[in-house]
Amino acid sequence: MKKNSIPNPDVSVFIKLLDRGFKLSVPADQEKFYRDGYEVFMQRVQQHKEKGKVYGDIEAIALTSIECLVALQRNQEEMDDLVLAFKSRVEKLDEKIASAIES
Repeated sequence: MKKNSIPNPDVSVFIKLLDRGFKLSVPADQEKFYRDGYEVFMQRVQQHKEKGKVYGDIEAIALTSIECLVALQRNQEEMDDLVLAFKSRVEKLDEKIASAIES
């Protein structure tokens, strides 16, 4: 049996926001990301709430969510730029190899 054909079991991760809790079923190999992400998210929410006591729970959660989305978009753009740079370098390398083989 191939490693890829073995199903990845799910595990439960509990997330609490405001007065509600959510029990998520996530792939076992991603559990760490959910737990770590939740902790970092809640720390950032707390930082927003402590900023001069201006933001309440909902505002702090909303701001943190937007920050997460912006960070994902920024990382996606950076990754796209890196992929383009990598493709360009591979093309230049292919050209050099082809010219070296021809000569």
